[in-house]
This record gives sequence, C-alpha cells and structure tokens, in this order.
Amino acid sequence: MSDQKLDLESLPEAQRKQLERMTADKFICDLIGIRLTSVGNGSATAELTVTPMHLNGVDICQGGALFSLADYALAAAFNYTDESVVSLDVSISYCKPAKSGTRLVAEAKETVRTRSTTVGEVVVKDQDGRIICLARGRGFVIQTR
Repeated sequence: MSDQKLDLESLPEAQRKQLERMTADKFICDLIGIRLTSVGNGSATAELTVTPMHLNGVDICQGGALFSLADYALAAAFNYTDESVVSLDVSISYCKPAKSGTRLVAEAKETVRTRSTTVGEVVVKDQDGRIICLARGRGFVIQTR
C-alpha cells in the first residue's frame, strides 16, 4: 500500500466531514483493510493489499473483498460535496484473479450527477497495472445539508 496519508485537513469543511465519516468505517477500513488514498471532485482512489484472510477456497481474492474495494472507492467519489449519497446499485465484472500479496488500487470517477442521482465507474488494477475488475454504480442523493 501507499505510505501516503490522505490529507483531509486541506479539504473544504463539508467534504472533510463526509470523508471523515467514510474513513471511520470500521468494517471497510479496520476489518477488510481498505484505505482511502485520494479524493477529488467526483474522483477517489482506494487501496487494498490482498492477505490470506481475503482468499477464497481456490486461493484467489474473494469477490466480496474486490466488490467492497470498488464500492468504497465509488462511495468516496460520490460523497465529495455536502450531499450524502448511498448506493442504488453496483455491477461488477471480475477480469483477472488476485493472489495474496497483490496490491490493488481502485480508481473511481463520477461520470454523471443530477439533483437526485449519480453514476460512476471504477477500475481496480494490481501493482503491475493489470485490470482485476471493473465496476459501475448508481447512487441516490439522500439529503442536502
């Protein structure tokens, strides 16, 4: 994983508060081990190093761990304003397996945003730039603060 620490202090207050809530997610951050490494207006990057706990019965990264990584990056890309966004649906295509020790990087980009919905895409690559999976999702804007 990258040694770079996400600098939330440099962000506008509304965005910082949204992302502080995301980085406090015990399931994603503490249990699974996913780390948010960058955020921008409608974009985000998250990382995960595959460990033995992420492996399924055939010794490749469990699809649920890959889905969680993609979904989390997408959520960070969607939640860059003072509006809260939750997932409506996410689809994922698994392209290549990832083994223990593989460093995964998920790059998410919001492609369309309306008053009530948003659409985005995620590419998850390994440390060698190979595409591991692709995801696309829609979010619902649940409130404006």
